[in-house]
Amino acid sequence: RVRVRVEDTGVGIPPENLAKVFEPYFSTKETGTGLGLAIVQKIVDLHNGTIDVESTATTGTVFRIELPEVG
Repeated sequence: RVRVRVEDTGVGIPPENLAKVFEPYFSTKETGTGLGLAIVQKIVDLHNGTIDVESTATTGTVFRIELPEVG
């Protein structure tokens, strides 16, 4: 399997929003469509992979993607 980790040191995602980040049309931005992470999750799913998120306030957010290795 191939693992990709994307991490930032931003303000983090509030706990009440963490479970919603992959839902279509969920956004905390006025101009956002809320489709970005929903599309990413769909692409990862179509490739038999997994994606998860972990976030801590004031520390940042980590997304982990795991995909099957193509031989």
